Amino acid sequence: MSEQFQFEQYDALIFDMDGTLVDSMPLHLDAWETTSAEFGLPFDRAQLNEYGGIPTRKIVAMLAEQHGLEIDVEAFARRKVALYLERIDSVSVFPAMWELVKGYHGKVPMGIGTGSTREHAAHILRQTGLDAFIPVLVSADDVTNHKPHPDTFLRVAELLGANPANCLVFEDTRIGIQAGKAASMTTLLVDQGALCPR
Repeated sequence: MSEQFQFEQYDALIFDMDGTLVDSMPLHLDAWETTSAEFGLPFDRAQLNEYGGIPTRKIVAMLAEQHGLEIDVEAFARRKVALYLERIDSVSVFPAMWELVKGYHGKVPMGIGTGSTREHAAHILRQTGLDAFIPVLVSADDVTNHKPHPDTFLRVAELLGANPANCLVFEDTRIGIQAGKAASMTTLLVDQGALCPR
């Protein structure tokens, strides 16, 4: 798989987490679906999937405004997070991504740029063992402007001492790809943990 991409040419490999490295997106979406029903917010699974990388509070506020609804954003976010955390320990790393991470460990610096909170991301990295391979984590708590802004990925590059123009970003959403491009990085689309042909 990786031969055609020649990842050694990059200063750093930067991964989104949910839906790219790990199979957590269905858990997020299930939690969204239940919470949306409880709070009377229309739910569109495909649309929500595209918002991967944006913190829950921001998405709720955006959707409430779109639908002209008054929603307690904090209460919604707390409920959605609680439902997600009930199942967080079932998250696993996509096999092809594990292979890639292990194959390039020690050869190319790696980091993660995620829209998840630091607490949840660190929990997943510890529980899956990814923390032993990927030392740098930039979470939603570490930047003000989240994806599609470039700040998350630029911060990862900075922490890795890498030139953004020579970093490769792995992403599973359009918003994430936009963020990578805005950071002047090369981007690769990942679908269910598999690299999409360019």
